[in-house]
Amino acid sequence: MSKFLVAIPIPQQDAETVAREFVLNIVLRFGAPAQILTDQGSNFLSDLFKSMCKLLRIKKIQTTAFHPESNGRLERSHRVLTEYLRHYVREDRSNWDEWIPYSVYVCNTTVHTNTAYTPFELVYGFKSEVPSTLRETPNVEYNYENYLAELRRRLQSTHEVARKKMILSKERSKEYYDKVSETFEIQTGQKVLLLTKPCVGEDPKN
Repeated sequence: MSKFLVAIPIPQQDAETVAREFVLNIVLRFGAPAQILTDQGSNFLSDLFKSMCKLLRIKKIQTTAFHPESNGRLERSHRVLTEYLRHYVREDRSNWDEWIPYSVYVCNTTVHTNTAYTPFELVYGFKSEVPSTLRETPNVEYNYENYLAELRRRLQSTHEVARKKMILSKERSKEYYDKVSETFEIQTGQKVLLLTKPCVGEDPKN
């Protein structure tokens, strides 16, 4: 109900790692849940994870195969989290795990349209204190005109680069063709071999 999000970056998703992180970051922080819903990943279906749930008296259920919409709330959370991350991670995405805590905090301290509360407030009973400088509306430094100017500049630049590369490619092709081709002259009345392709339905041997 709270829409509270917990995201834990892990180096690998084997059953042992997933079970350990679940205990450390969920059970020991919030207590053991009465029931959990997982997908049908091998890590969640493993004997280890099932034994852990049995030990903690957690009822475990899983989504229907090939129907992720049965856990649609989590899928939506993933999309929101991805949108946050894509604005900050490097191009090679090598530091995505470093931004997870910040992105999760933003999600949990943003008012949800369905509840009219932040997930943080519904879980802890009070609002998270955010520095006043972060609550202020930022000055607009990038507007519609800036975008159009940048878009025009990028298009012109890419087209110019593409045009130069095409010209260079044609010049190289011509140089290669001139090196391997043999020039010869045909005199009037000289016999030549003519290669013709058969029309549709004709026997190519005729």
